[in-house]
Amino acid sequence: MKLKEGKYTLEKFAEKHGITRESALNLLTKLKKAKYITVSGGGKMKRIYTLTKLPKRETNGFYKVVNKYSPEKLQPKFEHYIYGNYSIEHAVIEGIKIGDIRTKEATMHLFRHITNWKKLFDLAKKERLEKELLSLYALARKTTKCKKMPKRYYS
Repeated sequence: MKLKEGKYTLEKFAEKHGITRESALNLLTKLKKAKYITVSGGGKMKRIYTLTKLPKRETNGFYKVVNKYSPEKLQPKFEHYIYGNYSIEHAVIEGIKIGDIRTKEATMHLFRHITNWKKLFDLAKKERLEKELLSLYALARKTTKCKKMPKRYYS
């Protein structure tokens, strides 16, 4: 069966491909497990199935971490895929490197969840961002409730 890229409801998908509603639901479920389909809607709204030719991976980088911990949600400007460990400390450094105002405001909320200050400052030293990190932390302390940074990291 030749599948066409696009957005479908369950009924339109079944009609377009000439199969029954139940067969369409089974096929959509299999395609969703294989990452060829993303689903939006549900509840009181109709489900919209978006079919793509290439499997779509879920992003697991900066924007996922920021949107999890920050009350200010960000729309991803790029797809960020990470292999291995990606912690909050990495996300703070990435937020500083991106440098846009909304990103920095959302990044400030991550200071509440920092557990390893040494790791954060080692990453900042590696990227040469110590001053930017300290200024962002000072701003975050004024606007949000944050954990206190150990005194040995003040310079």
